[in-house]
Amino acid sequence: MITLIFRTLLVYISLIIIMRLMGKRQIGELEVTDLVATLLLSEIASLPITDPNIPVLHAIIPMVVLLSLEVFSSYILIRTPKLKKILSATPTFIIKEGVLDQAALVATRLSIEELMSEIRQQGFCNLSYVWYAILEKDGRLTILPRARYSPPTQEQMNISAQEESLMHVVYNGNTFNDMGLSLIGKDRLWLTKQMERRGVSLKNQFCVTANSRGEIYWIPKKGNAK
Repeated sequence: MITLIFRTLLVYISLIIIMRLMGKRQIGELEVTDLVATLLLSEIASLPITDPNIPVLHAIIPMVVLLSLEVFSSYILIRTPKLKKILSATPTFIIKEGVLDQAALVATRLSIEELMSEIRQQGFCNLSYVWYAILEKDGRLTILPRARYSPPTQEQMNISAQEESLMHVVYNGNTFNDMGLSLIGKDRLWLTKQMERRGVSLKNQFCVTANSRGEIYWIPKKGNAK
């Protein structure tokens, strides 16, 4: 039993390292080569776990080979656009300039009911509201409404607005988050002084967030007043 647990942990850690090196991409965004490699990895990784007679190296070595193939194929696809077009899916216009492409609907095996469902999920109740509907390479449907059904932008309304500054966690779990502080260009002393100026005790806070402008928002621990 201990041997099986050890082998499982070893394969699990190796698989995490391999997948991490393959890159941070979601399953829905996988290329064909990525998907094939992922499927093979799952099969190979399970072999030494289910069969104690198979050496762990017999799984790790193929996984390393797959990693090498994945990195190499990604490099080749970037350098060879024509090959990428063959191996990768391309976006398909289902609706273009308000006109439904029935041939594209058939080619993508997308029913009109499924199209209507996707349109409703994005907040539109009628096909006539849609100017573009694009089936992306990852299988998601992008809906761009006609101009008259699009919410106006602040620029169109002649409203001047300041860009928001991203908030980061700078204190939580009774400890300073140094990475969060570095992202906003601040340090622990700055945060301590800012909280003191506001008459707030850090030790009573569940978490504190801040941005590069010096704006701070804090959530007190349950039972403590803000």
